[in-house]
Amino acid sequence: MSDDLVPFLGHWVLDPARSAYTGGNPPRSGHYDLRLDGDRLVVSIEGVLGSGDPIRTGYTLDLWQDTPMSVGAVDRVRTVVEPRRFCTIAYAGAQAVARAWRILGNLNEMTIVQSAPDVFGVWRDDVSVYRRQF
Repeated sequence: MSDDLVPFLGHWVLDPARSAYTGGNPPRSGHYDLRLDGDRLVVSIEGVLGSGDPIRTGYTLDLWQDTPMSVGAVDRVRTVVEPRRFCTIAYAGAQAVARAWRILGNLNEMTIVQSAPDVFGVWRDDVSVYRRQF
């Protein structure tokens, strides 16, 4: 499974002009770092949200089983890896409450499609485009 993640590893920089959010303004800037640590994927994200507020977060995902979480109602995250794309799905009990697909258009461009239900239960997508930084 981890071989399919190799093309995603490294440092990525947000291209705000190519990003679109249904729930507001896309982030003004962003950096996305991915690295493997054995059978775990280490994710670090930082940047400035569309509101101007800074964001800095990080987490580690198990690649072979659900990762326990305690963020809001989320109790676990499942990682699904396929060639040229991978997804994280957040669950609250048996219910999927959010997902994020990371898709490689080419080796130097990653599109992230984040989906979650709005207050009416309709799933909405936010799209962020990142370029690999060398």
